[in-house]
Amino acid sequence: MLGSSEHDLNSVDLLYQVVNETFIMLQLSPEGKIVEANASFLSLFHYDREDIYLQDYQALMNGCQDMPAICKILEQGERWTGESCLITKWGDLKWLQSTFIPMIDENGEIVTILTLHLDYTDQKNAVKWRQMAFQNELTHLPNRRELLSSMEQHICEADQSHSRFAVLFMDINQFKSVNDVFGHHVGDLLLIEVGRRLSSISWEGQLFHMSGDEFVILIDDVFSLDNVITSIFTSIEKEFKLETARVKVSASIGISLFPDHSRNPLQLIQLADQAMYEAKVGATNQYRYVDLSQLEI
Repeated sequence: MLGSSEHDLNSVDLLYQVVNETFIMLQLSPEGKIVEANASFLSLFHYDREDIYLQDYQALMNGCQDMPAICKILEQGERWTGESCLITKWGDLKWLQSTFIPMIDENGEIVTILTLHLDYTDQKNAVKWRQMAFQNELTHLPNRRELLSSMEQHICEADQSHSRFAVLFMDINQFKSVNDVFGHHVGDLLLIEVGRRLSSISWEGQLFHMSGDEFVILIDDVFSLDNVITSIFTSIEKEFKLETARVKVSASIGISLFPDHSRNPLQLIQLADQAMYEAKVGATNQYRYVDLSQLEI
């Protein structure tokens, strides 16, 4: 039988082998210089040991970590766990779930820092691509794809609760003039600020940026529509200070109701869009409901 000390050594070796095969590992000096890297790290980041030996760990970072703050935690003898982003030899970014463990001697001094990492770049990129697919790239508000998905959910919930909801289709009236007079850069800033102002309004529903100067708002509480519309117009009519430009605009809103005007999500959007164009014929800051007389029976 194995002696006690020999058994303990074998257990430690086995544990180290499991950790080494499971994690991407780096060993740092107390000053944060790389003194050792396992094969998983070298393979993932395309480095040779000679490339990184005694290099500052911070040189591999992409700015997503506050290294001084991490060091303060480690100096207290505590471990740190969080998200890391490191740069490979070829300039690619790798996203990691990281744990920093300070190894302390009998005097309470850090002898070395063991860092364990799990690569989750693929998961991170998947989230990023989904956000790009379902967000407007300028305002980062949910876009048309997300609207159609949300409409289906709203219809399902409204059917279950026997309730109604409203689709507000909003357009900025002077947007083309802003682009013509001040340039598209200021037009972009205007859209971003419009999105911020609309997002700050309190309502039960969701805000979407379709394209250009078109926004859609889903309102769950149809009894609050008058208050919501008043808040929208009040927010939009305030002067926009966009760098050196001072801009005043107004809005037009078309409104369709579920299930009053349609049960089809695309048709509800189209009807609200048509009603918005009717509102644009009148004075500024106008809204119109779907004209029931124009609906096919």
